[in-house]
Amino acid sequence: MVIVDSNVWIHWLRTPDTDVGREVMRLLDNQQAAMVGVVLAEVLQGARGEPEFNRLRTLLAALPYVETTKGTWLRAGELAMQLRGQGRLIPLTDLVIASLAMQDGHEVFSLDEHFQRVPGLMLYEV
Repeated sequence: MVIVDSNVWIHWLRTPDTDVGREVMRLLDNQQAAMVGVVLAEVLQGARGEPEFNRLRTLLAALPYVETTKGTWLRAGELAMQLRGQGRLIPLTDLVIASLAMQDGHEVFSLDEHFQRVPGLMLYEV
């Protein structure tokens, strides 16, 4: 499974006929895209009105969901501390996404390069 980051979903919604957009469609068609809470909220908050919100909610809620646990938060805090000690600051939301991916052996599909700083994280590449 591949956890698709919010920036990739937004890219797909705005420009579906690109390499990234086509890859999102491929992941959806092959039932390989996974959803996490923070990404779900980030994408839904950008909806342009209730009809788009409802369409996105239906689409995204149907995806396999990776649940955040206390262990996820502990791992995110540990990663944050380790990376901060190396001078590599990454937003907590992205550390939670990385922790969720690592706890279940998923890849992360993101356009943010800072995911490359997370040791042991498998990145999905187009």
